[in-house]
Amino acid sequence: MRVTKPSGDRVIDPAHMPEPLPDVASERIRAHLDEILRSEAFAGSRRSQEFLRYVVDETLAGRGAAIKERNIALDVFGRSNDFDSQKESIVRVKAVEVRRRLAHAYESAVAGGVRIELPAGAYQPVFRVAGPGPNAARGGPGASRSRIRLWTTFALALLALAAAAAILAHRRAPAPMEQLWEVFAHQDRPVLISLPAPTVLELEHQEKWLPLRPDEIIPANELRAKLNYYAGVGAAMGAARFAEQLALRRQAFNVKFGSDVTFADLEQSPALLLGAFTSVWTIEMTRQLRFRFDTEGAGRRIVDTFPGGRLWQETDQLPEPPPNEDGYALITRILNSDAGHPILMAAGISALGTQAAVEFLTRELYFDTFARVAPADWARKNFQIVIRSRIHGHSAGRPTMIAWYVW
Repeated sequence: MRVTKPSGDRVIDPAHMPEPLPDVASERIRAHLDEILRSEAFAGSRRSQEFLRYVVDETLAGRGAAIKERNIALDVFGRSNDFDSQKESIVRVKAVEVRRRLAHAYESAVAGGVRIELPAGAYQPVFRVAGPGPNAARGGPGASRSRIRLWTTFALALLALAAAAAILAHRRAPAPMEQLWEVFAHQDRPVLISLPAPTVLELEHQEKWLPLRPDEIIPANELRAKLNYYAGVGAAMGAARFAEQLALRRQAFNVKFGSDVTFADLEQSPALLLGAFTSVWTIEMTRQLRFRFDTEGAGRRIVDTFPGGRLWQETDQLPEPPPNEDGYALITRILNSDAGHPILMAAGISALGTQAAVEFLTRELYFDTFARVAPADWARKNFQIVIRSRIHGHSAGRPTMIAWYVW
């Protein structure tokens, strides 16, 4: 790839760099890499961070020419030795995402006198390091002119940074709702929306047994189990509301039901998970967190596992809690999940609790109550929110935040 060399910058192309860089240049590039990986553009993808760090480290160590798709698949994605790039495109897809995230990072004013580029069709990064070139470093007739250009460029850069800082200071910060959905709205692959599918027992002869009478026993041969067939009202509403948020931001998405969702799906893209006890992945992904779901003792509940923590439980009555009682839900967002992608979970103890959690995540009126009390950098961190809502008939009332945790 031919790279145009801007005045005053040294372009370091790994194709012509068989040996490791000098320590000073390497330290500048590594410091800049750390800044890039901490930026908002990379905060939501652990795999993108690992990908970029790997190719930069290999290049700085003088092994850039050896970076191949297979090496990245084995070293970054943990694929086995029988990895077949013709059948799996995970490395190529992730490279596209890393290029997009790099562009977004630099558009967001990440500076530092260094620029990392990943040329299209290659896995070896190119580094642009501001400063005098090799000839200027050795002196000669052009050395003074080079130093003048360097200081002029430096002064102009300071003025530009000052102007940018002034503009940013007066620019209105993105709304909390935008910050919430930002991480799911710039993906180069469809975001997964997962709906649980609870097991439902159908009556063979409904006219014979309905309405149900408490003193009658329905024999097993009158019941049929329906698996992966129905979705709860809370999850159905959640899928519609989440799809609306993604569509407004022109982000593609896929919808999957019940046991069709596997861990491999979660490894492929960010995910929005709905439901609690009917969703195996919600239970699994929150198992080690502060707030989690629990079935020990009487009924289902949300437990705060910190010392002296509370628990929230609904009346154990099907299909929903009685009217005018409280329903509870747990919202969890993990930026760097075990699957390598961001995950957002809206899960109620009952279907109406899930409905309340979805309302909280899709209406500014409610979500702003969390943003006002959370740390200023909550958008770049993981968080959990416990929600309470009053049940009115077959609908959930206003969702209220009763506990939260950011880390």
